[in-house]
Amino acid sequence: MKLFFREYGRGEPLIIVHGLFGMSDNWISVAKKLASDFKVYLPDMRNHGQSPHSQIHTYKAIGEDIVEFMTDNNINKAHFVGHSMGGKTVLQFAKNHFGKILSMTIVDISPKAYFPSEAFLMQAVNHKLLLEKIRKINLNSFKNRKELTDYLQNKFVNYFQLQLILKNIKTENKKFVWKINTDALYNHLTEMRREVKPTAEMQQIKTLFIFGANSPYFSNEDQIYINENLPQAEIKIIDDAGHLIHIEKQQAFIKVISHFLNS
Repeated sequence: MKLFFREYGRGEPLIIVHGLFGMSDNWISVAKKLASDFKVYLPDMRNHGQSPHSQIHTYKAIGEDIVEFMTDNNINKAHFVGHSMGGKTVLQFAKNHFGKILSMTIVDISPKAYFPSEAFLMQAVNHKLLLEKIRKINLNSFKNRKELTDYLQNKFVNYFQLQLILKNIKTENKKFVWKINTDALYNHLTEMRREVKPTAEMQQIKTLFIFGANSPYFSNEDQIYINENLPQAEIKIIDDAGHLIHIEKQQAFIKVISHFLNS
């Protein structure tokens, strides 16, 4: 699958893999700040942004898209940064394509399986519920952006969720359409939450995990899991940050990544 992508800077290749409901747009400011030292690539993953849709949305399939992307851009090996779903993607990619990774930075996700509890869902986005609501929206019934926005503002009172949804709607042939493939993502949520068990070979990869101190995706259990399965990996916690560390605490985030990549 040919992925849409953006690129910035010069130097060793650095590929940033966004999370569920995300897209390359969300990482432009980060890419520009890293572009003084690296050639930064921002691909939209399948079923997201401006990349093609497919009814298959597995970590293996996403990884094969990245292999094709690297081949098309003459990239033999690259540094990788992956956020949330993107972090699990990078971990699976490291299992399947060990020789193509120079280093990996996994942002606010653990390799473990996530079984969302009620407490977890009070703090994190309930992707299942959100996709169920989204799939019921008939975008063809709205005449203009204001009418659509007004409707969504009443339906989604959570500001973050509202912005997330609005950013994933585009105009195509004078009609509103989803950038995300709502059916494929809904049907593969279990896949997105599954464990990506590290291999012994992966312990040779220079690895950094970055978590937000306030993120529901991090607990003592995650630290123990990482220490046991990837004992060489660094773990950094950024204070006053939640799941979207690269947005909430961008300066601190860039500082941690730059130090890791250049050390």
